[in-house]
Amino acid sequence: IINTISQSNNKLSFEEKTNENIHEILRYSIFKFKNEIKNINIVEEFDPSLPKIMVEKNSIIQVFDNLIKNSYESSKFVNSSYVKIKTKYLFGETVRVPNIKKDQKKNFILVSIEDNGKGIKDKQIKKIFLPFYSTKKSGLGIGLYLVKRIIDFHDGEVSIVSNKICTTALIKLPI
Repeated sequence: IINTISQSNNKLSFEEKTNENIHEILRYSIFKFKNEIKNINIVEEFDPSLPKIMVEKNSIIQVFDNLIKNSYESSKFVNSSYVKIKTKYLFGETVRVPNIKKDQKKNFILVSIEDNGKGIKDKQIKKIFLPFYSTKKSGLGIGLYLVKRIIDFHDGEVSIVSNKICTTALIKLPI
């Protein structure tokens, strides 16, 4: 763990990015948790028209594993408990660069992982991506820190939104 943190402070070591189907990666992460998850409904709302994107597959699997596990662990474990995973295409802005004929488009794939668990307080949301910050009794506080570093490496964005009804992790990955 300490080696991972010290590496991430310098430079995370990634393999080469490959063209991947985001749904296959998500389903792989979901599959790994299906045997562990009890009393929780897994809901998939995938946009079937999404293109493949360039990602470092193993690190993105780590991101989704961590976020799905966090959603599961925050559950209230009642009949209505769920983890909902959605994907959709986000049209970004079109940028016109001088002396270049083609406009540059900044489009994204949005992946949201939502749960109706215990929620996160506003004060905690501001700190959750910091190293060694955890709200769990046995947490080390590196999971979400590494999620942020991995998404930053992919030129994406990650955020967490929480209220009394649900908590949602939002990941934007560029196309």
